[in-house]
Amino acid sequence: MLDILSHRVVYSDRRFYAAFPSAATLADGTVLVAFRRARDHRWLHGEPAEGSGDFDSVDHVDSRSHLVMQRFTPEFEPLGEPQALPTDPEAGDQDANLLVLRSGRILMGGFSWYPMSARHGARLREKGVHLLGNADSSGTFFLFWGGTTRFSDDGGRHWSPHRYLPELPDQGPIIPGVRPMLGGAVRGRAVEAPDGTLLMATYTGGPYTSYLFASRDRGESWELRSTIARDADGKAGFCETALHLTEDGRLIAFHRTTGLKDHLVTSVSRDLGESWEPWTQSAVVGHPYDACPLPDGRLLVVYGYRHKPYGVRARVWDPYKGPLDDAPEFVIRDDAPSPDTGYPWATVLADGRVAVCYYICDGAGIRHIQATLLRVRG
Repeated sequence: MLDILSHRVVYSDRRFYAAFPSAATLADGTVLVAFRRARDHRWLHGEPAEGSGDFDSVDHVDSRSHLVMQRFTPEFEPLGEPQALPTDPEAGDQDANLLVLRSGRILMGGFSWYPMSARHGARLREKGVHLLGNADSSGTFFLFWGGTTRFSDDGGRHWSPHRYLPELPDQGPIIPGVRPMLGGAVRGRAVEAPDGTLLMATYTGGPYTSYLFASRDRGESWELRSTIARDADGKAGFCETALHLTEDGRLIAFHRTTGLKDHLVTSVSRDLGESWEPWTQSAVVGHPYDACPLPDGRLLVVYGYRHKPYGVRARVWDPYKGPLDDAPEFVIRDDAPSPDTGYPWATVLADGRVAVCYYICDGAGIRHIQATLLRVRG
């Protein structure tokens, strides 16, 4: 059902840790691949060899973290050089999540980390503020700064400034009296409803909870619509949620989970996210998920697999013909030398092939972006 045509390197540079891609095909067939890029200081010592102590010494926070976009032709050949996108003046960008609207506008969701010195970080920790990083690994401390959106009306060549999502009223502030919890983190495909409403999922930790935000003005402004999934007992967590809207109006949320042995959980809404049915645990294992609509109405569900053998897997699912668990699993990659891999995102190319983009590392430990070109058969 899936024919693997080729694997291609989208972006690789030993000075950078490239990860967390998303992809979108424009009306003219041009393909955009956006991803997070941050410094990888290991190149200063020479590229680490597989099995060395530095092979996995990369971090998900960096004071210079930013987003990069690479363009491709409809044949998925590169167009020009990768372009770094403008960053927030105060914070580093983490994750790019693309959605092409029917109007042609491109929406990008993401989130940011605010870097600070160890001295200021220590003062905030004394006040009970949660921070990431330390002087030994990341060089600085990082404060979660909020979920963001921006948009482009010229095919991704120029972007609006970062716009932070509204406050989550059921979450405490990031810093009391200074910075509220704005939206939560964004990782996963958003959707556009038939009436033009945009729906996008976010998440927060402690325990991980998934939320739904909605926009009625093409992403100019957002409002909190609902809580998608939360475990009252705090034993399970739901994050990095991707959305899909079926033709019969079911909004399906695909959650990465904690506390459930890496099993997929799905949530379903029948009123565009105003309310949600109880979440359902799946037999599918992996994270996070992307559900790419195919021209024939089926979904290509792709996900990272951080259990040996590490890589990327997929299922072709018809949401009208039984549960996802019954769809055969296909291995796209099982040769990743590190579990630090995955975060796949798929897009249908102009000729009907599918490009599945993800990050992976090579034998030298360099995290980079690759794409697998597929043909989906009946």
